[in-house]
Amino acid sequence: MFHVKHFLEETLKELNIEYENKKKEKLLLYFEELMLWNKKINLISRKLKKEEALRKLLFPSLIPCRIIKEGERILDFGAGGGIASIPLKILKPDITLHLLESKNKPVVFLEHINLLLSLDVKIIKRFARRKNDLAEEYNWVFVRAVNPEQIPEGLADKILYYGRYTGEKFNCKETITFKENAISILT
Repeated sequence: MFHVKHFLEETLKELNIEYENKKKEKLLLYFEELMLWNKKINLISRKLKKEEALRKLLFPSLIPCRIIKEGERILDFGAGGGIASIPLKILKPDITLHLLESKNKPVVFLEHINLLLSLDVKIIKRFARRKNDLAEEYNWVFVRAVNPEQIPEGLADKILYYGRYTGEKFNCKETITFKENAISILT
């Protein structure tokens, strides 16, 4: 039988991520809400079962805990259900997180999660094509399910792309792998 809590605890341990039980409970609540809302508004994919969503989506979002420092400013570009950045915000509450999403349904979900988990994130409902479309600058732009080539130049010092980057627009500084998952750090 599959147990989300057990798999989450094991993954946090394997990644050497220290956490309090309160943070683990918030991660579990976020994941349960994501799966519940996904049935209604297709935030990730209705085809994904819980175990698959945990391994392919939630676990990779924990990898940046190794490299993101407290106080850094992060923009989740095309946030969708927030899977790329909300788990990080739960584990590192002192980061500044802005979620950029242009579609109404995911924005409603993000607002719900922000209130439910008391995350203190800023949700920006807009489509950004140029750096000037956003008023702030960031240390990092997180990109998942969006082609990093579409990121306006100059938004951040670095881009964290969920996957192996094979494009030409950016320099791939490093690719970090964990099990079958990879994230690429682009400059």
